[in-house]
Amino acid sequence: MASNKIYQRYLELREKHGSPEKFWPQWCASKKSPTLREIIAIGAILTQRTTWHNADLALRNLKKEGLLSVNKIAELSNLNCLTKLVQPAGFYQTKPQRLFDFCSFIVKEYGNLENFRKEDLEIAREKLLTLKGIGPETADTILLYALDRPTFVIDEYTKRLAKRRGLAGNVSYDYLKELFEKNLPREVKIYQGFHALIIIEGKGEEGSIMRKV
Repeated sequence: MASNKIYQRYLELREKHGSPEKFWPQWCASKKSPTLREIIAIGAILTQRTTWHNADLALRNLKKEGLLSVNKIAELSNLNCLTKLVQPAGFYQTKPQRLFDFCSFIVKEYGNLENFRKEDLEIAREKLLTLKGIGPETADTILLYALDRPTFVIDEYTKRLAKRRGLAGNVSYDYLKELFEKNLPREVKIYQGFHALIIIEGKGEEGSIMRKV
């Protein structure tokens, strides 16, 4: 296992940057409260196609109004308030509905996020993917970080890494997900840590390019 390129790259990034928990202390925390799990799940939807800074502004707005909760959002009778609060995250016509649909699904089908966490991983992933606006990346982000389930997240940084390091010629989501999962120990902490380190490294490379321009 340690000799393959993918696992070796994980070890290299870990050596270079250290523990990802110092960069992502909540998302990569060893222990998460039910409240933190809900915040991460909500954040995973809000951060779609925007920066974490913008998503965090929306999270702060929800917290101020006492709506940073799956149950509270599911109880809303209309989305006008939600639309205003999550506006900093962009896509204000679609994200409030996606967030409401996700929260309503969790409450109606499972009662709460903790119960959903106990669902079979493949079934949980399939159900998330049936929700409008929840694609593979968002579904896997919720499962991996909010629920601590072993499913690897593929994003643009991961695709870029695969290309640059010659890890794969095919960078489709399903192919890379299977490739990474086959070549890593099936451990949540490694999946979380590697994905976080890929982003940390990718953002650093972007910064280096910008400084050269």
